[in-house]
Amino acid sequence: MFASSSGSEHRAGAIRFVHETDDIVAVCLEGDFDLANAPALGDQIDRALDTGNDLILDLSEATFIDSSVINVLVQASKTASGREQAMVLQLGTATIVERALELVRIEQVLPRAHDRQEAVQIIQGRREIG
Repeated sequence: MFASSSGSEHRAGAIRFVHETDDIVAVCLEGDFDLANAPALGDQIDRALDTGNDLILDLSEATFIDSSVINVLVQASKTASGREQAMVLQLGTATIVERALELVRIEQVLPRAHDRQEAVQIIQGRREIG
């Protein structure tokens, strides 16, 4: 880790996958995500969608995101929708991440959950309707 120009610590982004159920995978972001690692994030999300599973995008451990990452999330939402796969954002994260998503009104594109259990319930509820 190193200090950024604003004096806060910078944590390079890491992505991990957690199988929640047989057909729901959580893509968990940890640390900072920006233009430098947004393409890799997009590739990882595409790979997870290619499995046919529904996705939880867990940003609860993300400490920073920029507009390039928000664009990846929006594009992934469109891909999932076209494949009739559900995607839910799990938040409860750094204030700066929450604020960035609030400013772009991400909840109009992706449903939001405060924890993993709520995210799974949202996905399962959408399956019952659809």
